[in-house]
Amino acid sequence: MSKIRRGGHSAEGEPLSAGRVEYLEAARARVRTRRIRRTVVIVAVLTILVLFATGAVGSSIARAKDLVDTAVIALAPAAGWPQQTGITDPDAVAQMSGSFVEMGGDSCVVYSLGGTRLNSIQSGYARPAIAAGKTRFVLYNRSGNELRVESRTQNLYTKTMDSTISLCAVADAGQVAVVTDSTDSVAKLTVYNSSMQQQLVWNLTSEQGTPLRMAFAPDSHRLAVAAVSAVGGQLTTNLYVLPLSQGDPVCLGSENSVPQWMGWMSNGFLLVLYENRAVLYNTSGGSAGERASYDFGGGTLVSVSNTSNGAALLLSNGQTSTAVLLDGELTVGYSGSVLSASQIIRAKNDGFYLLTDSTVERFNSVGEFQWSQPLSARPRALIEGRQIMVFTGNTVQVVTPPEQTASSGQ
Repeated sequence: MSKIRRGGHSAEGEPLSAGRVEYLEAARARVRTRRIRRTVVIVAVLTILVLFATGAVGSSIARAKDLVDTAVIALAPAAGWPQQTGITDPDAVAQMSGSFVEMGGDSCVVYSLGGTRLNSIQSGYARPAIAAGKTRFVLYNRSGNELRVESRTQNLYTKTMDSTISLCAVADAGQVAVVTDSTDSVAKLTVYNSSMQQQLVWNLTSEQGTPLRMAFAPDSHRLAVAAVSAVGGQLTTNLYVLPLSQGDPVCLGSENSVPQWMGWMSNGFLLVLYENRAVLYNTSGGSAGERASYDFGGGTLVSVSNTSNGAALLLSNGQTSTAVLLDGELTVGYSGSVLSASQIIRAKNDGFYLLTDSTVERFNSVGEFQWSQPLSARPRALIEGRQIMVFTGNTVQVVTPPEQTASSGQ
């Protein structure tokens, strides 16, 4: 029986030549390389299987698409303003990261804040509606069962539900909440993760109510739901916070009024505007529940806008209008009579804008008039970013404050 020998000798014990030794070492190196490659492939396959099993791949792909969109927007040449979007008298305008989505009828367009058209959709929906997050939005049919999840540049998912859709919401991290009719309950609320995989289902009872308003928390970890039920012939709103990771819905309270608007002031505080008053709710810990309120004093809510600094309300009192600025604790910073207007927009730094029939009006945080910009058509929406963009008719244009015009000419 021949013995296995190692080193620079042949089987007969004779020394190997330098070339032979080099050849054998190269062969051994190739075998080791193949083994390493095989191990790497096996580990990669197992990792991918684990990621798919946990849903992490879908989330990673979704984040990658968002990053690609951000790069496209950043590198695209700015077309500038004004731009004719093709949508006359928009039904909804929502700002996203570096862009906005505008909807009118069954048409929907997305533009970068630099004026570049990023996406255009003709849905054909009979009753279209949109809900937007930071990097994507949902376009859904309120009289049908189809919804489209769109990034800023392309369609991500098109989903057909089992029954009619009544309401959708989108988180900044990409999760989607959908309320549909249900044969087993008064309504069915389904939450999908960012890759549109089902995350949780909540079948609401008649006592809990039908969701009328929904809003994801800024950190995308919780969903606020305002559900309306009929108790003793009177409508009652039950307010819930639904943790997305685990746990049951937490009821923050009930109100004998229909919610007109709902939005988060921060991750811990939720603002709900009812027919007669605004209520700030603490959503965390043992102190969850109503924290502060502001009574409308007989006024009717016309418009609301919120930022991280607080909220701006526009109330109608018959022949007069009142603008109210509230901070994060609903303390009144300003309240006073203003021009008749259709919308109020809280400025990012301080103060507010009013949209009248033919002008944009700017006021500071104590209600002092700053400037006015006349327009050729009625303003329908305003977005404040690096520039102030106003939507009139089918045109989006930039409004330049007079002081900026004066200073630029010096």
